[in-house]
Amino acid sequence: MHTTMKPVQKGDFRYYICDRLPVRHAFTTKTGGVSTGACESMNLGFSRGDNPENVRENYRILCDALGMDFNRVTRTEQVHRDEVSIVTEDTVGMGLHRPMAWESDAIVTNLPDTPLAGFYADCVVTMLFDPSSRSIGVCHSGWRGTAAAILPKTAETMVQAFGAKRETMIAVIGPSIRQCCFETDADVPEAMERSLGARVQPFIQALGCKWFVDLQGINAGLLADAGLSRANIIDSGMCTYCMCDEFWSHRVTKGVRGVQTGIISL
Repeated sequence: MHTTMKPVQKGDFRYYICDRLPVRHAFTTKTGGVSTGACESMNLGFSRGDNPENVRENYRILCDALGMDFNRVTRTEQVHRDEVSIVTEDTVGMGLHRPMAWESDAIVTNLPDTPLAGFYADCVVTMLFDPSSRSIGVCHSGWRGTAAAILPKTAETMVQAFGAKRETMIAVIGPSIRQCCFETDADVPEAMERSLGARVQPFIQALGCKWFVDLQGINAGLLADAGLSRANIIDSGMCTYCMCDEFWSHRVTKGVRGVQTGIISL
């Protein structure tokens, strides 16, 4: 685990923060909520068969603990593509308090007190913060989103929409399945090479008839290539598969699970 990552315990609610982010944020774990069954207890996804009221109550618990505005929580829609949406006053609350109007795995804003939430149970969720423009973003990228370079596109959207500066932007890559456990067939590395070229090769290891992919390394490299300072790209170093006692892992549970969120607010 990266030295800047710190666990926080508030009653039963446990989450992680990064010391480099000077705004309210959290990478949640499984614990601290009211959900039951396969989604016990801090499930923050509506598509897992959980009671929707339990999910909303979990958001209230999360927001109360972090001092965030529950009524302004705005969510990504995870479709494993590369669309990035800008959250305006007209779209605040999307996905929690009003129907989803986008198919965006990444959302950005410069609105105060507007929590942005992305989801993970192995996929990579990255939080972005630029102090020069006071803007934030949250980006979900599995291997398809990574191959589509959604993370640098999220950073570029902040530059174009808010005047964010690449040299001051901070990115924190959250808990996610790491190369030690992300075993794939040949189709995944082949698709990533077709999209991103030879630069992904150092992050793909062949073992027998399987391949192991370092999604965090690829995403960090894409951000650096996009102009972010290496010193401002923090990889949490946390593997959801290895740490399945704390986090839901899609692979460990074979899909029977809740979801965690990475949430950030100015």
